[in-house]
Amino acid sequence: MLEIRNISVNFKDKKVLEQLSLTIEEGSVLGLLGQNGAGKTTLFESLYQNVKYNGEVLWKGRKIKRDDISYLETDNYFYPYITGKEYLDYFTGKNSTIKNELTEKFQLPLNKFAQYYSSGMKKKLALIGLLLLDQPINILDEPFNGVDFEGVHILYEIIKELKENKKTVIISSHIIETLFNTCDKIAILKKGKITEIYDQSEFYQLSDFKF
Repeated sequence: MLEIRNISVNFKDKKVLEQLSLTIEEGSVLGLLGQNGAGKTTLFESLYQNVKYNGEVLWKGRKIKRDDISYLETDNYFYPYITGKEYLDYFTGKNSTIKNELTEKFQLPLNKFAQYYSSGMKKKLALIGLLLLDQPINILDEPFNGVDFEGVHILYEIIKELKENKKTVIISSHIIETLFNTCDKIAILKKGKITEIYDQSEFYQLSDFKF
């Protein structure tokens, strides 16, 4: 179980997260829905230990570590003049069969420099790296941005596989239908706080959701 207890983050005089608490069951998929500036990315950066926060984050009863998490950021950065193949070669020691299956599924030009990939292709390459890390907690910040129709459905399959493998997944998205298709629960983040959590049986209430 992932337990987020009373997380607060301030940037100068601005409160970004304020006493935010959330519990996520192991092997479940949680969607995070909120406007730009609501604090979604700040929450993810806090979990990944990139941002200092007040409060407590526990994984299976102990303080969370960065190594517990695979994090797919909204914008994916790759070093200049590194090919897709060279990037994936960083994940040495990982199952080469799985690596080959994923690269075949995403159909990426691995001998091309990643900096010249489209945004959707960069997202796919970063996602392969995330999956190869094989961590228990997987954070996907706007994973559907810039991904084509086929890529969206591949993402659906991958999220389903992560759940079947008992991974904990947290997804943010502006496209509410993508959360309906992937999540066990959807949490609403407003002004740095979780205001509502909806189960699958309640998703219909979000069909015409407005902030």
